[in-house]
Amino acid sequence: MRERIFSNWHVQRFIYLLIGLFFTVYAIIDKDWTALLPGLYFSSMAIFHFGCATGGCAIQPGVKRTSRDANEETVVFEEIKNK
Repeated sequence: MRERIFSNWHVQRFIYLLIGLFFTVYAIIDKDWTALLPGLYFSSMAIFHFGCATGGCAIQPGVKRTSRDANEETVVFEEIKNK
């Protein structure tokens, strides 16, 4: 767990942390407790590295994808003419 928190920090995790801290501080200062939920959610996403902060929403670099053309059959169309 310690390695998960302290390693692999990238721009997206910092952005999630800033958004989470903004909402959390705003909720505490303004006593708007509904803003505390998104603040804690975004902060925990950044700190504990889950959700889209893990890169699960994007294609991982270095992962080989198969070509769509290699897996599909060739379709032959026949033209139909009106009389």
